[in-house]
Amino acid sequence: MNENILVVDDDTELRKVLSSILSEEGYAVKTVENGKQAIDVFGKKHFDLALIDIKLPDMKGIDLLQRLKEKQPHIVMIIMTGFPTIENAMRAVNEGADGYILKPFEMGKLLQVVRKRLNKEAADHISNWMEFEQDSTRKSRFDQDNTKQKSFY
Repeated sequence: MNENILVVDDDTELRKVLSSILSEEGYAVKTVENGKQAIDVFGKKHFDLALIDIKLPDMKGIDLLQRLKEKQPHIVMIIMTGFPTIENAMRAVNEGADGYILKPFEMGKLLQVVRKRLNKEAADHISNWMEFEQDSTRKSRFDQDNTKQKSFY
């Protein structure tokens, strides 16, 4: 397991705990405390998943989600919030969040969500690759059949 995870939260203790637990699970973890730092680090490194607090000191987590998705469209984004509202949840999903988790959360539940989302992303990637391979094989067979027909006439 070499997935890279970015944790964006202004709570120092939560960042430390998440970093420790995710690292113990085999993930490579980078933590930052605000949106600007997240954008800066995103320009330098590929991440597979980002855990983003909905309320950051310099911007809204949803706005950060949009900006990070522009840079890495296939990243899995999970919004964390201690202020759950239907509006926040709907906006997060509409803006491309892959998950929405409420604080305080059980670490076991968070790990389950992270594993599930990363496994789904990996499965989708494999499925897309297999579809591409099948399409390439079909096209190759079509081209071969077309060539045979042309040489027949």
